[in-house]
Amino acid sequence: MEQNNIETLESKFDERRAYWVSWTEEMTKCLKDVVKIVDLQSEIYTRRQEAVENYHTLANILAKQTKAYKERYAAIYNELRPMKTAPGATTFMYTTEGTIRDQIESRLSQDKYIIDLIESQMNYMDNTIKTIDGIIYAIGSRIKIEEMKLGR
Repeated sequence: MEQNNIETLESKFDERRAYWVSWTEEMTKCLKDVVKIVDLQSEIYTRRQEAVENYHTLANILAKQTKAYKERYAAIYNELRPMKTAPGATTFMYTTEGTIRDQIESRLSQDKYIIDLIESQMNYMDNTIKTIDGIIYAIGSRIKIEEMKLGR
């Protein structure tokens, strides 16, 4: 993947994180106002589902990227492993498995970086889902507090 595409991917992930941070902050503020909790309740499950779908979309993309990475890794390994040049003679381009692995990792560093970016975004989405679950729990607690204030 070209550097421009990687920068675009990083930018998209930054935008998505900014979206979720903004939304979470807005929903947390709604908890302070009992009247807004009704709106929060109607929106929060939709947003949670959006976050879950986003997480699973990333998981599918990660699976495809990982598969492609492993295929490229195997192809490069087969290219770099010792090759026979004449009957009974073997020439080694690289003398150890470690040097072969280092060469492969060097050639696939951008691919690995993309996988790391996707995993990081998945981790972020997993934590976002947990935050949303926390807000859902807080709604019930907030309602109970208001009921206690009113003497119910």
